[in-house]
Amino acid sequence: MKYDLVLATEETQELELRGEQRLRLERGPDRDLIQLCDARGRLTLSIQVKDSGPVLRFEGEGLRIQAAGELTLEAEELHLHGRTGLNLTTGGDLALVADGDLASEARIQEIRAKLGNVNIAANDDVRIDGERVMVNC
Repeated sequence: MKYDLVLATEETQELELRGEQRLRLERGPDRDLIQLCDARGRLTLSIQVKDSGPVLRFEGEGLRIQAAGELTLEAEELHLHGRTGLNLTTGGDLALVADGDLASEARIQEIRAKLGNVNIAANDDVRIDGERVMVNC
């Protein structure tokens, strides 16, 4: 396939891609911007390149990141937020490990073992505090 470079200005360059998609590069005084737009002109991927580093932004119906092997995300602090829900699933074991404290909060919490025990172990006291503590109900 032949790629045609279209120069709009010295600061903006566009490249036509397969499926009538376009790649746009804009140079600015404080950042460079790389944008991928679909055939309708809607933004699907944006990369801002600043002195402090790149910022990636994805638009569209969904995003899937898939790796044949291990995928690692590492940061000083990591935040995950789902506006209507968040699901963590695995076909194997799941380990939540923190060197500091672990706190969970929800309207209702359920802990359920599909097969086997629910084991609680503590180096110190185990405290259960509730309006009513009901056992085997």
